[in-house]
Amino acid sequence: MACHLKPYLEKYLRGSDGRSVYDRSKTMKLLWDAIGSEFGARHELDELNYFGQPEVSHLYAVQNSRTDHAPALVETCMNEYDLSGWTVDDMFNPGDV
Repeated sequence: MACHLKPYLEKYLRGSDGRSVYDRSKTMKLLWDAIGSEFGARHELDELNYFGQPEVSHLYAVQNSRTDHAPALVETCMNEYDLSGWTVDDMFNPGDV
């Protein structure tokens, strides 16, 4: 985290329920990589073109998120990810390629 941004991040991006600004930054970066990056955008485009009505795909997403596996998946991702990207050998960061 850049030193000159740290006071602003601690003020405006503070975590809750015992989480730090680092945890919240890591969560937001992970969500962006999953949804907003070219990886996530490709999946969104495929859903729009091949999956059918957007309302149906949203209902499936909500239904699947209510499973017991979702919290374990999030915990695994957060343990294998930091602000620089993935920390495990089987994943890579785009800057490395």
